[in-house]
Amino acid sequence: MEERNKLTQREELKTYFETGKYPTQSQFGQFIDNYVHLNELNFGLEIKPTGDYKTKHYHFYKADKLGEANRGHINIESVKDSKPEEIARYTHVLSRDISYRSLNVKLSGELDIDKHQPKIIIKRYKQKKIMKSGYRKPSGFYQELPEDAKSWDRQSEYPVKSNEMVLDINPISYFRPGKDYRDFYPAGTINRPGSFRYSVHHRKPFSLIQMLLEIDVNGTKFRSNPVNIKIILGRDENDLINYIIN
Repeated sequence: MEERNKLTQREELKTYFETGKYPTQSQFGQFIDNYVHLNELNFGLEIKPTGDYKTKHYHFYKADKLGEANRGHINIESVKDSKPEEIARYTHVLSRDISYRSLNVKLSGELDIDKHQPKIIIKRYKQKKIMKSGYRKPSGFYQELPEDAKSWDRQSEYPVKSNEMVLDINPISYFRPGKDYRDFYPAGTINRPGSFRYSVHHRKPFSLIQMLLEIDVNGTKFRSNPVNIKIILGRDENDLINYIIN
């Protein structure tokens, strides 16, 4: 008896339709069974903050001159009450505890993890920018290269190992520091008129990211609709970093 629900290799399927051959009903059935319709997968992400939170201590630095430094700012995780080290071409501007929640991420719908090799992708909102080539890159959400994200203590891809997982996205890494906590800006932004900076109701600095699910279907990558996440800084050390998710 022929085994059901077993996919046939693509190269074998092609032989059913070679010139001069007449595919049988069974072979047509195998061809259809190998086709995966995205509506059947119904894949995506459900995201909410975790109930508990963690606290880390950071030293924040700003570059003395952007042209002479490799980057505009540095955020260094350290031990509470530790003395900030001196870094050439940078000025220490602030040290403080940062408290925040992680994100509970759940896959929506039934998804075969081994088969579809899902990954969680994070895109960061960037302002419009004139590149060195003269190209005007429009504002929008962009995925960072994994090595670039890592250099900023961020992560742009997370492999999915289970249908539900907790992600520590290290939210402070999406901000660049100022002399005061309320003077923080989204990382990579430029101070200029019209730049977004504060949440409307609470006047807190915020940064924007998108999170989506990428899956592999027979060698082709597909991505789910994005989930928009606004990362909002607290007012002080007793006010957690929060999220608005939609």
